[in-house]
Amino acid sequence: MPRETTLDPTRPLASGLALPPNRFVALYEIGQQLLESREPGEVLRRIHESLVAHLQPDHAAILAVEGDGSLRPLSRHALDLDGPPEGWPLSHTVLRRALRDELAVLAEDVQQDAGFSGALSIQRFKIRSVLCVPLGRPPRGVVYLDNRSDRPFAPADLEFLTAVALYAALVLERAREHADARDDLDRSRARLEALEDELRRHEIVGRAPQLLSAYDMVRRFAQKGARVLLRGETGTGKELFARAYAAASPWARGPYVPVTIPALAPTLVESELFGHVKGAFTEAARDKKGRLEVADRGVLFLDEVGDVEPTVQTKLLRFLDSGELVRVGDTALRHVDALVVSATNRDLEKDVAEGRFRADLLARLGHSVTLPPLRERPGDVPLLAEHFLRRHDREGRRRLSPEAMDLLGRHGWPFNVRELQQVVERAAVLVDEDLIGPEHLPEYLRRAASRTPAASGPPGPLRAAVEDVERTHILRALEHTGGNKRRAMELLAIAPETFYRKLEQLGIKKRGP
Repeated sequence: MPRETTLDPTRPLASGLALPPNRFVALYEIGQQLLESREPGEVLRRIHESLVAHLQPDHAAILAVEGDGSLRPLSRHALDLDGPPEGWPLSHTVLRRALRDELAVLAEDVQQDAGFSGALSIQRFKIRSVLCVPLGRPPRGVVYLDNRSDRPFAPADLEFLTAVALYAALVLERAREHADARDDLDRSRARLEALEDELRRHEIVGRAPQLLSAYDMVRRFAQKGARVLLRGETGTGKELFARAYAAASPWARGPYVPVTIPALAPTLVESELFGHVKGAFTEAARDKKGRLEVADRGVLFLDEVGDVEPTVQTKLLRFLDSGELVRVGDTALRHVDALVVSATNRDLEKDVAEGRFRADLLARLGHSVTLPPLRERPGDVPLLAEHFLRRHDREGRRRLSPEAMDLLGRHGWPFNVRELQQVVERAAVLVDEDLIGPEHLPEYLRRAASRTPAASGPPGPLRAAVEDVERTHILRALEHTGGNKRRAMELLAIAPETFYRKLEQLGIKKRGP
């Protein structure tokens, strides 16, 4: 009978070896549990119980190999493994042999084995027979069993243990994957919490992945001084993101200069952007710096850049290419070093195709970052509503009822965060009660929520029905134009005063283009 046997633990169960039926059943049950259980610890407990039941060792342990090569107990039987590893009452020589050679070791009688008999731990703990199998390649752990009585382990025991060890190695691999996934999740969660904290500092409220992703991109571009084109519907917070860019950029040492293109008189856009010299036109009584010069060494924010007139686009293109500009009425070149953030709610590619916007200018506006509309992040509605309510209730006395919050959550918000802000502010200012209910919210929200495809009961007044149709039609037009009011008026073919009167009925202020 051989005193020592070793074999490859990845190829157990030699041909012709007859294992007792109960051991085959144990292997089947362990495999089944491995497939069904999502908790690695449960499978390890089942493996440990099977080893003790079928091999009847005096002592046993399943040990994990840590990243630094040290061993950590996962299970134990009649072994005190609470102290430092060097003091554990087992054969360190056998452990090292199995881990070093990556082979399963059976020493039927270690006292008579020349390779082990001289080991201090063998003599000290009076170990007579040892089984030791590494788990995986490279080993992620090891199974150790010993007997200190006259009952030696046999080759069949080694075959059974190596078969069980295959399952144990899979469990350790799964446990490592779970731990890595948990670590990744913790890091992601910490990173998301850090992003949320940054967003709150810039008054950007929300946890939606699309919002956090957009902010993360803006922050990274800002840190490299790259140009950014913010895309999104009216009211999605493009200016807040532009200010966040300015705060995050280490290159911005000058002022943050916002320029809302639609707010400038068409005849003065060029002068406002590039400046003018005295006498350049009738109203030019003195030299004046343009917004681009004011933004030198800082951040220039071109809001609704898609509305820049074609005659000005050429000069803006030159500025973005070279940083050079010429004031209106002047011939001297001036150099400006400014970071540029632009924003638009228009489909600029469509404008390029239709000849309203220069393709080369679009290419120089920078990296596109799309801000999600509020309807695509409904989970942020309660957070935003509470945020806006706190602005007008410093004492924290008021709150929105569950019914009111449900009503807000079901609205489509065609004007996005800006519309929600105005709805909550209106209720906070006009309602004296501590609890704001759905009856305190604008009527159009309640009507939209209660509208059904087939009317029930007697019909209401014709005027109310007509108002509902008009309101829905205007909201559809605004949604179609991405919130661009000027284009919505063109689609609806109505006068500005009529359009804005309808918006007043909706509770929307006259802001934006």
